[in-house]
Amino acid sequence: MNREGHYFIYLMFLFENISNSMQLVTFKLSNLIHTITNLISSCPLSHLNGSIAGFHFPDIVLAGLAFMFSSSILLQILACAIYNNWWPMLSALMYVLVPMPCLFFGGGSTQFLISRDGGGWMDAAKFLTGASAVGSIAIPIILRHADLIQTGAMFIEFVSFFIFVCTVMCFHRASLDDEW
Repeated sequence: MNREGHYFIYLMFLFENISNSMQLVTFKLSNLIHTITNLISSCPLSHLNGSIAGFHFPDIVLAGLAFMFSSSILLQILACAIYNNWWPMLSALMYVLVPMPCLFFGGGSTQFLISRDGGGWMDAAKFLTGASAVGSIAIPIILRHADLIQTGAMFIEFVSFFIFVCTVMCFHRASLDDEW
């Protein structure tokens, strides 16, 4: 077998391992979100009620979601303040842009993101949501590649984005539950 054949086999093995790892990470993330939502909902203060955008949640769920979102923003600011460089705040713009297609084209609900129904505006909303989510990851990578931010700031940005995504997923799951 020639050298190109060995590279091809190595690449196939590498892609298979990456695919298996991504499936495992997706499964673990799904379990983590389910656990966080169940933990928040099983709090003794869950009989208190509140509402956001027409969804009625126990106050403890709102407090948990607010805490997660606040910690994400705090990490965003810390990534800037620790390294005395405010370029990472550029990815905070994406935090504002991610929910906009949902608000404008989806009627304020996150349920359209998982539906197969569509049309011109629904598909555009899904595309814009995905593009802004990818931009939230790409901006710190591009800034690091251009040597505008440090590696530590980039990783803090990734943790901030992970917490932000978990917050959105918990909100989505809580809004789909019938018991709320």
